[in-house]
Amino acid sequence: MAEYDIFVQMAFDWKYVVYMFMAGLGSGVYFFSVFGNYWRDEFRPLAKTSSLLTPIFVAIGMLFLLIDLGRPLRMWRLFINFRPKSAISWGVWLLGIFFVLSVVYAYLLRKGDGKAKIFAYAGLPFAFLVPTYSGIALAQAPGKVLYHTALLPWLFLTGALICGLAVVILISVRKQDGEPVTKLGKYVAWLVVLELAMLLSEVLVLFNGGAEEVRAVKALLVGQYSFLFWVLEIIIGAAIPATLYFIGKVPKVIQQGASVLLLMGIFTMRYIV
Repeated sequence: MAEYDIFVQMAFDWKYVVYMFMAGLGSGVYFFSVFGNYWRDEFRPLAKTSSLLTPIFVAIGMLFLLIDLGRPLRMWRLFINFRPKSAISWGVWLLGIFFVLSVVYAYLLRKGDGKAKIFAYAGLPFAFLVPTYSGIALAQAPGKVLYHTALLPWLFLTGALICGLAVVILISVRKQDGEPVTKLGKYVAWLVVLELAMLLSEVLVLFNGGAEEVRAVKALLVGQYSFLFWVLEIIIGAAIPATLYFIGKVPKVIQQGASVLLLMGIFTMRYIV
C-alpha cells in the first residue's frame, strides 16, 4: 500500500458532521438576514424569509449534536453543568443561546416590531461563534493533522456564509426579481474563491511540513479521499457553481442547481475534514 493510502480516521461520525453543517447553515442564513434587513435594502425581500430559516436549521443541528452524545434526553444536564474546558459544553450553550435569539428576532421581525434590530445585532456574535467554534473543536482532536490548522475556523465560517447565501438563492430565485439574486450569486462566487484560496494555502503548508503532514495531505489529494475532495468538493461543489454565478444571467433552474451543488460541496468538506 502506498504511503498516501494511509487511512486518516475521522474523529467524529456522520451525526456530528450533520450538526456542523446545519449549525453553519443557520449562521450563514442569519448573517444574510441581518445584512439584507438593515444594511442593504435591495436584499430586504430576500432577507425577511431567511430569518425564519435560522431557528429551524439550528434546531436540527442541536438535535443531531444531542443524538451524537448518545443520551439526548439528558440534554438539560449540559446546560446546568457547564464545563469551560469541554468543547461539547461550549457548543450546546452557544447553539442554545443562538437559537433563542434567532427565534425572538424572527418573531419580532415578522410583527414589524422595531426591537427586532436589537435582537438581530445581539445574535451576530453567536452567528460568528457557532461555525468558528466547530473549527476550534476539531482543532483540539488529537492525532488528526488535517484538523490542526489556524485557518480551519475561518474555513468553517466562510463555508457557513456560502451555505447560507446558497439556500437564500435556492428558495428565492423563482419568487423575487432576478437582479438581487444575480448580485447575491456573485457574492457567493467570491466567497468560494476565498475558500479555495484558503484551502490551497493549507495544502501548501502541509506539503512543507513533516512526514506526518505530507502523508495526511497525500491521503486527501491522491489517496483515500481524493475522489471526494477533487470531484465532489472542488469541481462539482465549488468550481462549477462559482463559474455559473460569475456568468450571472443564467436560467433560474441553473441558479438553483448551482446552489444545490454548493451545499453538496460544503457538506463534503465537513465530511472529509
